[in-house]
Amino acid sequence: MFTTHNPDSILAPLGPYSHGLEIPAGSRLLLVSGQTPGLPDGRIAQGIEAQSEVVWTRIEAILRSAGMSTNHIVKVNTYLRHRSDAPAYARVRARFLGEHRPAMLGLVIADLFNIEYLLEVEVLAAQPT
Repeated sequence: MFTTHNPDSILAPLGPYSHGLEIPAGSRLLLVSGQTPGLPDGRIAQGIEAQSEVVWTRIEAILRSAGMSTNHIVKVNTYLRHRSDAPAYARVRARFLGEHRPAMLGLVIADLFNIEYLLEVEVLAAQPT
């Protein structure tokens, strides 16, 4: 579906991602806004694992509504409030992505829109036509 680009002339990816992911010409694109850990009833999940689960469940639902799956994700941008939350977040993300290796960006930032948010994740998905 996508062509990965991980040249031998540079350091291999340091995690479950690809340095480059080529999208076939004519693919349908879906930009998913930054997803936060808000539950359907307005409450905010507590703890990094619960918040990560909510965020990825929301992403999965948006992809499904567009007729896509997590295998269509080509880019993931993750914003964490605490570096120490990275391993727990990565475990949850791995459950949703499985063996799929999109391009990724991970940042630790000082604050998010709501003080209770521990993370926000946005993705770009593509579906070859």
